[in-house]
Amino acid sequence: MSGKCCVVTGGRGFAARHLVDMLIRSDKFLVRIADLPPAIDLSPEEENGDLGRALESGRASYVSMDLRNKPQVLQALKGAEVVFHMAAPHSGINNYQLHYSVNVEGTKNVIDACVELKVKILIFTSSASVVFDGIHPIFNGDESLPYPPKPLDSYSATKAEAEAAILKANGTNGLLTCSLRPSSIFGPGDKLFIPALAESARAGKSKVMLVIRESITQCQSFSGYFCHT
Repeated sequence: MSGKCCVVTGGRGFAARHLVDMLIRSDKFLVRIADLPPAIDLSPEEENGDLGRALESGRASYVSMDLRNKPQVLQALKGAEVVFHMAAPHSGINNYQLHYSVNVEGTKNVIDACVELKVKILIFTSSASVVFDGIHPIFNGDESLPYPPKPLDSYSATKAEAEAAILKANGTNGLLTCSLRPSSIFGPGDKLFIPALAESARAGKSKVMLVIRESITQCQSFSGYFCHT
């Protein structure tokens, strides 16, 4: 393994944990996990797995960082060649000021730190919602899609503003940037998306077909809804 370092902001988030695991297994980078909590709290599976061993050996490290605190951002990104910027408040939180301070101002702190520290690559996790107005379906969408005149919500609006800043920074002081637009991420370890769908169905609020890959008995607990096993 080389001594090259990469940083994953929001590294304890759902999708970011999977990225951290992949980076550790690739053995191409020293992996620095940056997130809000003062210390990293590992599950038993993590402690006995690749992450626990990497932290113990020094191939991975953890740093507490608030995106809104520029000195902390500078410290967290020091020495990095690649930054995966994945940190963001939960999209379901209805708080424009929080979304703006983290998604926009925090992202600008990350950009400034990358430029100042001569980071080579900055990869931003945006959202598919930045080009969706909640009304008109998107078919065969690509990078040419414009931002809608009326954003879907404050999360989408601030993510779009952050994305625009990321793309504008491309080429500044040699920094290469790109933006990814995932949508409704779920899978092993998901504690938000699928559980929220299941709870909505149990409460009788769902108007869509819910696909449950468990048992017919469990599926029938969603009374009044179509379920396939």
